[in-house]
Amino acid sequence: MQTTAAKTFNPELLELFKDTTLGLYLDGYESDIFARGEVRQLSAGGVYDAGSDRPLNVVLDGRLTGVTDWFGPGNHFGPQEHTLQVADQAARIWTLDSAALPASLKRVLAKALIAADAAEADATPPTDLPDPAALCDVDHPEIRRAAVRLRRATPASTAEAVLKFVHAMPYRFGAWQERASDTLARGVGMCTTKTNLQVALLRAAGLEAGFVEVPMPTSVLGKLMPTGWLALQRPTVKHYFAAVKLNGVWHGCDSSYDYASYRIFLEMFPWMAHREEPVLTEGAPYIPCLEIQHADLFDIEVVESIGGEMGKKSRFLTRHFEALNTRVDRARGAHQKWRKGLEMPAADATEGEVRA
Repeated sequence: MQTTAAKTFNPELLELFKDTTLGLYLDGYESDIFARGEVRQLSAGGVYDAGSDRPLNVVLDGRLTGVTDWFGPGNHFGPQEHTLQVADQAARIWTLDSAALPASLKRVLAKALIAADAAEADATPPTDLPDPAALCDVDHPEIRRAAVRLRRATPASTAEAVLKFVHAMPYRFGAWQERASDTLARGVGMCTTKTNLQVALLRAAGLEAGFVEVPMPTSVLGKLMPTGWLALQRPTVKHYFAAVKLNGVWHGCDSSYDYASYRIFLEMFPWMAHREEPVLTEGAPYIPCLEIQHADLFDIEVVESIGGEMGKKSRFLTRHFEALNTRVDRARGAHQKWRKGLEMPAADATEGEVRA
């Protein structure tokens, strides 16, 4: 195992640190906190002792596994009862003895940890998950009420109103065994849960609607993820979007990526800027993920349900999803909700103390 002072190490690691859950909530103090720690490098299969001598640890890349648990890129943790082992590829872990921090930075760090814990608690799904067969709960009163509000003069304008409504909800990675009414109440979702809500609203509005599954390269979806996660993903992932039948023809209408996440994609596909606004009309589907491949937008296979897929148990815990969300949360400032009221000290004052 190699150990290096963080402040003298490759600045690439500072960028990895900024993309972690802790880095997100330090927001403005990442460099000062990072420089106080050390970076440990371990080979695949190596053992990491996260004992009390270094009470705060952050995985920058790679994966650490324990007896019943694991920590992925961006996850932070304290002393562990058992040793952790590096999984199938090398890992780099930033570690800090917080007792050595000056008082002002101790306060910054404590408040960042409190904010991160609050955000994770809010995103944690209930222990008892709903029946996969009941996830598209069209008859739920709130779904019915929302569908009434979204109904317009024509089927096409109604479908577009539903598309715009769901599209406006922030995109966040998370658990997908969630009823449409739950997604409506939470106001955020990923492609699977947002599509499920969209189909429920379309059906409640009296339109024929279904689900479409297409492969998406991880290199594309990965733009929304911190860099450390890309090496842990499969080459392709399943992407879902809704389809609605207009004048007898299926029209895809992908509500997944809100403005903030879509603009991250535009770094890769700047020529798709004209499709940032979700527009659906008869004869003109809205499926950016197929447009970037220059695919036939009407060559889609629509299915009645994806309950089987949504009912699969995720291998990720809430903390893994929270680490996956740091880029999209930062892009829309969502993390400020949890920092609000913690009265972080002025960044300039803290930096001055560190550099003195």
